[in-house]
Formats: sequence, structure tokens, C-alpha cells
Amino acid sequence: MMNWHNAPEYSRKGYIYRPEVDENDEGIRKATHYCVNRIDPTDVMIAPNLPYYFLTKQQFEDFVDVMLITRGLS
Repeated sequence: MMNWHNAPEYSRKGYIYRPEVDENDEGIRKATHYCVNRIDPTDVMIAPNLPYYFLTKQQFEDFVDVMLITRGLS
């Protein structure tokens, strides 16, 4: 079951994967996939992946790479 205790820890190009897990009234847990800049914590990107699983390392890395290209920072 998804919870804070088994959340993976990834980092890439200055961003850290910080998933936030919420539980609804029916006990279903969902993750919001925050990718936070380690220098500027107000710089947050949210990965649009399904909320029922944590991102894999590859999904996180691909998302950061694409977003940095989109932002013109890569």
C-alpha cells in the first residue's frame, strides 16, 4: 500500500521527487507527484502520471528532462 514510509527518493538536475499521499473517505490513497527544486523550493513541477503508484526513477528522470527542455533550461 502506498504511504509516506515507502515513498522513493530520486533527484535529477537539481530537482527532488517529493510525492504527497492523500487518503480519501473510502481509504483510497493517491499521490500527487511533486518535483521540487532543491535550491528554490517555490519552483515546483507536478508530473501528470497516474496517482495510484509512485513514479519510477525512469519516469521521474524523463519528466524532469522534458520539463527543463520545455522551460528552455536544458
